[in-house]
Amino acid sequence: MSEPISILLVEDEPHILREMARALSRRWSPVLQAASAAEAGALLAAHPGIAILVTDIRMPGENGLTLAARARAARGAADALEVVLISGHAMPRDLDSLVQAGDVEFVQKPFRLAELEAAMSRAHARAVARRAAGRPAPPA
Repeated sequence: MSEPISILLVEDEPHILREMARALSRRWSPVLQAASAAEAGALLAAHPGIAILVTDIRMPGENGLTLAARARAARGAADALEVVLISGHAMPRDLDSLVQAGDVEFVQKPFRLAELEAAMSRAHARAVARRAAGRPAPPA
């Protein structure tokens, strides 16, 4: 039996981290939390059951896009890692094609609970299907 699907939430603003963690944990569990990309990397390495990475794009140090790409590469083709990007800024144009293709999800901050839940539902469904089929996640 595979490990349960869990979520890693990465956000450098403490109040947003708490608010999003509270919202996500109402429906999905477990939700691990990190305040930086460095902390997220350690959690990803320690918890192979993490299947969904929810990360802010703009953070001090490593940004969420780089974190997602590095995390997917480290997992390799045998493991699925879905990505939900969050930002208080408009979606970068270079992400539009990835979002349209369903490779990543994007949620604008301040987030609306319905939008966050819809993005998480899509990412969760893909993670479950990929793990069941043994398919890899798409590249970040």
